[in-house]
Amino acid sequence: MQDPRKLVVYSEAGELAVAVYRLTLSFPAEERFGLTQQLRRAAVSVGSNIAEGCGRKGSRALVPFVHNSIGSANEIEFQAELSAKLGYCDRQEVGIVLERVLRTRRMLIRLEIAIRKRDAGGRRHPPPLTPHSPPSQPK
Repeated sequence: MQDPRKLVVYSEAGELAVAVYRLTLSFPAEERFGLTQQLRRAAVSVGSNIAEGCGRKGSRALVPFVHNSIGSANEIEFQAELSAKLGYCDRQEVGIVLERVLRTRRMLIRLEIAIRKRDAGGRRHPPPLTPHSPPSQPK
């Protein structure tokens, strides 16, 4: 188990959520249970998944939660672009959110790569043989 606050991406996810909440403040009242709620849930989900994954045993267990965070970031991207097309918000505000999404997603991808590299490099024993792989012969 690790402290998510030690990850820079966790802080970035928090900034993304704040940007999304600010963006949705200007949405029409009839969207309160539509795009406003969808965007906010996706934004909160990015950081929440990081926090939940950090609560699991071992860094390898964090990977599926990183994938969920990336998926939520993708949702934000689509929904923010849609909101701009519908005229619910200022395109400059959407640009701020999209820039944060891009930055956060890149950090999440780098985190996953780092976890996988560390996990692969930390093996002490070769992977077990499967029934279809014969043992290697010395040369």
